[in-house]
Amino acid sequence: MKPVNLFLIVMFILSSTALFGQKKEESTFDRAAKYYFQKKFAMAEILFQEVIKKEPERSLAYAYLGDIYLQKKKYDGALNLYNRAIELDPDSAENYFRIGQVYYHKKIGNLSIEYFQKALAKDEKIKVAYYHIGLSSLMLLRDKEKTIENWETFLRVAPEDPQYDSIRRVIELLKDPNFKIPQAGSDVSIEEALLLGGSTLNKKDRKAQDKKEGHEDKKSKKKIEGIYIEDDL
Repeated sequence: MKPVNLFLIVMFILSSTALFGQKKEESTFDRAAKYYFQKKFAMAEILFQEVIKKEPERSLAYAYLGDIYLQKKKYDGALNLYNRAIELDPDSAENYFRIGQVYYHKKIGNLSIEYFQKALAKDEKIKVAYYHIGLSSLMLLRDKEKTIENWETFLRVAPEDPQYDSIRRVIELLKDPNFKIPQAGSDVSIEEALLLGGSTLNKKDRKAQDKKEGHEDKKSKKKIEGIYIEDDL
């Protein structure tokens, strides 16, 4: 039987302890991502910019930096960053969804819907895209039928969604044959029209109605967008 070399065993134990006991240094990207998810966007922005300089092919750095720009309403900057992320990772459904959100905020309904549909084509698990297609159809294109179609699809594929009942109630109001979506620039907003149960009053009639119901100076702060906003993917 061969004698055991105690020196080699001791050296192995010491080297293993040094290897596995050493704390892994946190990368700049990891630090940036940590700030990002803590919603400390100012620090995250600086660090993501640093990551992009050092690692210009890190697609997720462009995507997260684009999210920060979107939060700051720098829509064109966000769009450029998302497009760069797609160039690096063309199969990322999340980035197509992000672009759809930019176009929604820029009030370009057809492009918003196009990119939400592209996100679904890449990954059908991004079910909330159906909600946003409906939202764009309602708020930007004033298309009641497309709104109902996509929101009903959303409720069918995501029945567990916490906003299910709120969305269902709005769909029921939209299905009312008396409900007409106010045109862009109308005195009555879509939210007010829904609040009035499907009646689109003109400015004079609305004031009389408000006075009758005792809320002449009150305005609804409820926004359709507030039913469901997807901040994090």
